[in-house]
Amino acid sequence: MSENKQIDGRSTRAQGIYKLTHDLLLESAIELLNNPKMDPEKVTLAQIAKNCNLSTAVVYKHFPDRMMDVYGGIITKVSDGLLEDLQIAALKEKDPVRLLERMLTIFTESAIETGHATRIAFSNRHTLLREKKWIEQQPVDTMTEILSGVPKLQEKPRVVAQRMHYMWNGLLFLWISYQKDHHIYSKYTDAWFRKESKHIVSLALQS
Repeated sequence: MSENKQIDGRSTRAQGIYKLTHDLLLESAIELLNNPKMDPEKVTLAQIAKNCNLSTAVVYKHFPDRMMDVYGGIITKVSDGLLEDLQIAALKEKDPVRLLERMLTIFTESAIETGHATRIAFSNRHTLLREKKWIEQQPVDTMTEILSGVPKLQEKPRVVAQRMHYMWNGLLFLWISYQKDHHIYSKYTDAWFRKESKHIVSLALQS
């Protein structure tokens, strides 16, 4: 084996180890942010490292900007998972309207699955956007592409896609605001989020 191949092999293994460690740290962060015994606003890098039996030095290497990097990492992880799920859905569902409905279901279930991790990441979205740690591929682009296949669409695909995006983000904002004992915000449960998100595509197409 040549020296170059040995170097390439070591580099590939190092990249694989780095990704596995990064994913492990993100899973640890999501677990802690959703721990009912902890205040998600006070979760630290040291706690994330300890929770998955890694050193503090390792977690700082992966998240040099501290919790902002963690939140950005969670958003990226969720985004990557959404893209994979959507690609699978596109192979099974050829009707563009049903595919859009499936897409929004995937978005909603992903948000609910990550729970407080999603809530706290989205509550810091302005900082994440400014520091370019937010989602690179906007959902509007994907929705626009799918809508281009809808027959007899009355408006430009991007206009409808933007409307869907606004509507879903409106539901997301209310869901993020959920408080168990609040006289108003106690309404915005996971079940409410699931139910309301199912109507977005039909409402957006009717407008």
